[in-house]
Amino acid sequence: MYQIVIVDDEPRICEGLVHLFPWESLGFHVAGSFTNGRDALAFVNEHPGVDVVMTDIEMPVMNGIELSRQLRDQRIAVVFFSAYQDFEYARSAIINHVVDYLVKPMSYDAISGCMKRLKAALEADRRPPEASVQPDERPAFDLEAFVKRYIEKNYRTASLEEAAALAHYSVAYLSTAFKQAAGMNFSDWLTRVRMQKSLALIRNPKNKLYWIAEAVGYQNPKNLTRNFKDYYGITPQELRAGKPLLLHAEDAGDQP
Repeated sequence: MYQIVIVDDEPRICEGLVHLFPWESLGFHVAGSFTNGRDALAFVNEHPGVDVVMTDIEMPVMNGIELSRQLRDQRIAVVFFSAYQDFEYARSAIINHVVDYLVKPMSYDAISGCMKRLKAALEADRRPPEASVQPDERPAFDLEAFVKRYIEKNYRTASLEEAAALAHYSVAYLSTAFKQAAGMNFSDWLTRVRMQKSLALIRNPKNKLYWIAEAVGYQNPKNLTRNFKDYYGITPQELRAGKPLLLHAEDAGDQP
């Protein structure tokens, strides 16, 4: 049973999280609950068995960001929750190695999904040495891979909001974390995938541009043509006329 500490300056929310969510069915025991980060930090320092701290961000005395900074070098997983989808909060979460960022009001599915991912990572971390990988290689929820798989499967209708909802992250956190991991933002990666898909379709002269545009997620051929030229340096019509790709030529090798 993993030990979790809950921190929120609103007593009603704090008590609700402690008593209304079935922690033990997911493998967690609430070791303590507090209304500010300073008291939570003192408790954690006195009880080395704490595995997870789930904390609100905006609190008096010591807020969640400072608490996460204080815990950054300890082997404790930190989960943020907040009523705000703020870019700076998401950035602070990444810097301080926060493992998740949930948005109030938190649904049962959001908390449950977070805890299941967290438990899997904790179990991997606690395997016997002969059965475990190195600490810096231990498996955990791979947000970058998740987003890329989502886009690959849903490129026609994909959206940042839907990806965040499926992963149980806030839009701000997912956007910031994905850009840091992948080196480009969500919309740029979506465009990359759409361009690769359209390239293969355009090379077949039997495919009409209006059909290709709809197939890869554009409302009309003009949008497809504009994005294709921005990405590859030539228009679809020029490609069919035999003009070579000028930009992102390496993508051509990705196609069957």
